[in-house]
Amino acid sequence: MDAQQQLERDGYIVLRGVLSSDQIDQLIARLEELWTEEGGQAGTENYIEPNARRLANLVNKGDLFRSLFTHPLILDAVRAVIGPRIRLSMLNARAVPPRSDPQMPFHTDADHGARPDASSYFVCTAIWMLDDFTRRNGATRVVPGSHRASRPPKEAMADTRAPHPDEITVEGKAGDVLVFNGHCWHTGGANTTDFPRRAILVHYIRADHPQRLVQKHAVAPDIQARMSRLEQEILGLND
Repeated sequence: MDAQQQLERDGYIVLRGVLSSDQIDQLIARLEELWTEEGGQAGTENYIEPNARRLANLVNKGDLFRSLFTHPLILDAVRAVIGPRIRLSMLNARAVPPRSDPQMPFHTDADHGARPDASSYFVCTAIWMLDDFTRRNGATRVVPGSHRASRPPKEAMADTRAPHPDEITVEGKAGDVLVFNGHCWHTGGANTTDFPRRAILVHYIRADHPQRLVQKHAVAPDIQARMSRLEQEILGLND
């Protein structure tokens, strides 16, 4: 089964070994710098999450993040889900500290749990694993095929924080990337280990839907001026 077939059937795929160990080290070092610099304000461009560390608007915070949202393997997978006209909605980071539980419910990445529209799916997410994702550290759990469900989790589940009978825990190594249809039901769990679980989250949206963070307003003009044509297109700088 190829990647597109798996995305159509299950709603997710894992691309293995996309980042090198040097790239992982560089990304983690920059994220930790930002968490120190931003302190209690970290993530406020998006939202603060209890028992987790967040960062937002990473396009504006380091050129090393630019290669993530334009990576050709990721773009191929995203286009297989939402079509050729894609935009970056958000580029964030999330870390679940050791021995913590963010109490994340099952949810989708479509605003208000919206279902696919007349043109089909319109959201897709890539999770870049910077640490190993395991059952013990609360790796992402996905309900395969739930992108075709008629209702979002909050309408279909009595308790969205309870395990789902059909859920799959997506385990992976640092450097792997989980790409999933944003209409898929998913969640993360408690980190019961002594080490953090860090990741960069790249949220894409179909170009006829509004970005959660409007990139042409959020990214500094001097950074925009250095962008390639592909980066400008995906950020929607000329929309």
